[in-house]
Amino acid sequence: MRILIAEDDQTLGKFIREALETEHYNVDVKIDGEQARAAALENEYDVVILDLNLPRLDGVNVLRQIRINRPSVPVLVLTQRSKVEDRVECLDLGADDYIRKPFTPDQVKEHVLPVLAGKL
Repeated sequence: MRILIAEDDQTLGKFIREALETEHYNVDVKIDGEQARAAALENEYDVVILDLNLPRLDGVNVLRQIRINRPSVPVLVLTQRSKVEDRVECLDLGADDYIRKPFTPDQVKEHVLPVLAGKL
């Protein structure tokens, strides 16, 4: 199984990657929205973990592009944004879940692992 993490905080991206790699998943990390969009559209991922506050291209726009071009790929938004409007917008655009920072590795696994289990 292959996971894409779009996270501009390199320390946090590494933290999430390592937590998921302990479950034996292949994980790619991209640090800006343009890299994330390109990776999501060029590769086959089983799930995308998407921060909204990305440089070069906002995560909401990345989500739109994923939904247009890869509508069946699960997208889990992982963000600092706390407004109800942000959550509603992402869910309306097709995000499968919305997780607020800060979080624990177990919280990420609790949201990601069931999505991946459904892909088996």
